[in-house]
Amino acid sequence: MTQLKTLVAPGLLLLLGLGLAGGTAWAQANSGNGPVEVAADDLVYDPEAGVSILVGNASVAQDGAVLRAPRIRVTYLRGTGATNGDIDKVYTEGEAFYVTATEKIRGDRAVYDAPANTVQFFGNVVAVQGKSVLKGSQLTLNTKPRASTMRGMDGRVRAVILPNQGQGSNSGSAKK
Repeated sequence: MTQLKTLVAPGLLLLLGLGLAGGTAWAQANSGNGPVEVAADDLVYDPEAGVSILVGNASVAQDGAVLRAPRIRVTYLRGTGATNGDIDKVYTEGEAFYVTATEKIRGDRAVYDAPANTVQFFGNVVAVQGKSVLKGSQLTLNTKPRASTMRGMDGRVRAVILPNQGQGSNSGSAKK
């Protein structure tokens, strides 16, 4: 197991906290102020079942970050202590993409578990930040301590990590 810290922007956590039932659900995961744009060929909301489903070219965007998948399903907490609209889990069905101006994550599917404070990408996961690339079979992000774990494909994580080109090095010489 290889630890990966701060590869993914907080925006992923905001987008995966999609709450279609109202402001309560969105507010529990979102600290951004921008409008949320939800798009799909079809949208189904079933309050009795506690489920929202975006079907066909589904996407959720906010503040320049976009989550895309063929289908996105949101389940809501029910029962004692649950507030109407509190998110339980968000599932992407089919190939999932998360894109910001600086990062891209791709997986065969993704799951956001609100009570557990985790986001997981499964299957052929590729995370790109700048020119650095990380590949594995499963990426798990814990949203509270902002810790991440990538599990390897065929037992190994593969990465190409390039130093931040924006920070110059002075190679041991200093000007006075």
